[in-house]
Amino acid sequence: MSAAWDEVKRLAADFQRAQLSSTIQRLSERNCIEIVKKLIELKLIDVIFTTDGKEYLTPARLLKEIKDELYVHGGRINLVDLAQIIGVDFNHVEVKASEFLNSEPNTCMVLGQLITTDYLDHIAEEINEKLHQSGEINVAEITKLYDLPGDFLEQVLHERLGTIIQGQVDNTDSRTFFTDSYVAQYTARIRGALSALTRPVPLSNIINHFKFPEKLFYRVAEHLIKEGRLAGSISGGRSERAIFIPDIYAVSQSEWINSFYKQNSYLEYDAVARLGILDPKTYLKKMFKNEGITFLTTCCVGKSIITQVEAALEEALSSRTWVDIMPILPSVFTTEDCQAIIREVTKNFAKLGSVVHVYGDSILVSNPLIENCEKSFDTIMETKAKEDIVKRPHLFAVQQTAKNLSAKKEPPKSKQDRKEDKKKKPSSGGKAGGGTQGRETKTKNVKKKYFTAQEAEDMDYEEETSVKTANLDLEFLSTDEMHDHLRKIECLKEAPDELVSIIVDELYRPLTKKYREVAKNLYDASVASTGSSRRKQHSDYQEKFSTLLGHIVMFEKATKLFSDEVASQLCKHLQKTLCSDLTNAVILYLAQEHGLQGCPDSDASLTLEQRQKIINKFPEEIQKPLSKLHSSLNSKKSLEDFHSAIDIALGAGICDMIIRKPDKKKERLILANHRQSLLSQLNEAEDPALCLHLAALLIFQSHTHTMLHASGKFVPHIIGFLQRQLPHDLYQLLSTYQESVIKKLTPNENEEEKHANETLLMETMPKIKEAAVTYKKRSISESEN
Repeated sequence: MSAAWDEVKRLAADFQRAQLSSTIQRLSERNCIEIVKKLIELKLIDVIFTTDGKEYLTPARLLKEIKDELYVHGGRINLVDLAQIIGVDFNHVEVKASEFLNSEPNTCMVLGQLITTDYLDHIAEEINEKLHQSGEINVAEITKLYDLPGDFLEQVLHERLGTIIQGQVDNTDSRTFFTDSYVAQYTARIRGALSALTRPVPLSNIINHFKFPEKLFYRVAEHLIKEGRLAGSISGGRSERAIFIPDIYAVSQSEWINSFYKQNSYLEYDAVARLGILDPKTYLKKMFKNEGITFLTTCCVGKSIITQVEAALEEALSSRTWVDIMPILPSVFTTEDCQAIIREVTKNFAKLGSVVHVYGDSILVSNPLIENCEKSFDTIMETKAKEDIVKRPHLFAVQQTAKNLSAKKEPPKSKQDRKEDKKKKPSSGGKAGGGTQGRETKTKNVKKKYFTAQEAEDMDYEEETSVKTANLDLEFLSTDEMHDHLRKIECLKEAPDELVSIIVDELYRPLTKKYREVAKNLYDASVASTGSSRRKQHSDYQEKFSTLLGHIVMFEKATKLFSDEVASQLCKHLQKTLCSDLTNAVILYLAQEHGLQGCPDSDASLTLEQRQKIINKFPEEIQKPLSKLHSSLNSKKSLEDFHSAIDIALGAGICDMIIRKPDKKKERLILANHRQSLLSQLNEAEDPALCLHLAALLIFQSHTHTMLHASGKFVPHIIGFLQRQLPHDLYQLLSTYQESVIKKLTPNENEEEKHANETLLMETMPKIKEAAVTYKKRSISESEN
């Protein structure tokens, strides 16, 4: 037993020694971090690192600390501050805050802050105290105080209105609140102030004098008037011009206005304004809404005055005379009022098909009177034309116009047939000119390559169906002579000089034109048997020159859209091509007419030296204007000198031709044919540079509705001009293609880059063509819509 006990004592001593001894195996901090990292990778634990990296938080712990901090801060805390307090990255706090919001319906997020309902109730109590202290409060005031959005605070207050917030909201401003006692106090004061008024008073004066709150004042005043507590009305709305009009005063106003209107059948706005009505026109519209009153510039008139004017005009139409309506109207009516009445009255007569001329400010003239005045000159016209043919035959001899084509040609198609033929033509069209000149290609003749076959056909049609009147320097009668003649007409004997002068001015040009036609027809009839071939040749050249000059004028319009420097270069290009061609054609035509020897054919192209030599052969009276025309081709800035010189060269005494600029209908036809020509050339184009050139011209015409005559070197300027107008993708396509074209034209020893660039050009060419064609189609459809 003693041995066993000794063994027990020995074991107890060993155990005690083991307990008192320290271990030599410990885990370092780095080992712990690695173990935790491994456990996270194995997804055995889910913890969140703190910002110092020495502590870990579980998601549940983080959520608990968010709740605790929100409670400690009184129900409102910013997520940024919360992340700093807990020591966790902001992203973790934001995620847990979102989870917290889902589980806590009494908490919301505003501007990155967690806010509880208890906090909102607390600030609502504070706002209620402030409201009862001042009687009025606005959301804008408390927004600065609590640093919260106005819309959010407005919603909070409206939700607690009637519970925590004891007051009422303004009907016209949901952000303004009043207490009931505050509203009752000012209601009594406002009722007393307005009840004492006996005449109209601006509301701004009352508000400033009694220092009423403006918003509350309008609200209370309108409510009192609606309930019948105030006998009056407010005019001018809620503005500085608003006026309170007592009913006793309004009654006297209405009586005066009604009495004046019944006696005179009109009312002046100024007279109504002197009664204290700020907006007389609106007031009268409400007052006489069923009377059928016509409102003019300075007054309004009743049906009786309008009826008087209509009766006077109807009498003038039936008797084929004139009438001045100003004496019919009251003396207070202005010229603008008279013109407004005329517009109103003539509108009704126009519906019945009657044509009325308005002259001066107040004179109405029937259309039969104007027609009688014009017909009264017919006998004088024929007599004077015969005298002029005898006295000045040279003016007619040099300005013959063709009347009929040769009998061998087919009769002209009707307008409808020509339209149908035009529709049947394919969209691509034949090869036709448009003045593009390809790429720096010089023109060698001036035949009808500057206009399409359809255009030439239409010109021939016009020549066949209408007699072109020469711009003869013939005057029918002077204005004084016409004035004296019209005075002899019975109904114009007592007319004012102003009316007769206006009729003379209106008839002068059409009568002069008609007289020239009559004189020309008489002369043509006298010489119809002679000189038919010469007239036809003259007419053909006249048509060719007119067409070519018309193209130059239309091309010149497009140059004005560019900067001065580019416009100058485009004008210079026109001078070298079309203007030079027209000049050559004129000189060769005159050389043929004067029988000069050794001159080229009419279709030949002349150099500067050849042109000058031919000009030197003419007589001095012709040589001088042709020399000016020759010199005008060197003008640097514009074509003004050329136009002046060509008008002289083609005018009386030299070529004796009538050159008319194209009208709008002809311009549209030329534009359409020019576009068709460009489309045809684009369809056949295989060269990338030429393709880009034609596409740029087509897109430019689609945007500006003008034709552009430009060589290839102007393509960058055209694309630059269209940059702001084109869609970005289309401009990018043109710009990229332009860069590739420039690379191709630039010497490059790298064969791979050169081959890649050429491949890109050929692949992109169909897109360029399609963009140019479809872009025009889209523009047309949009304009039609």
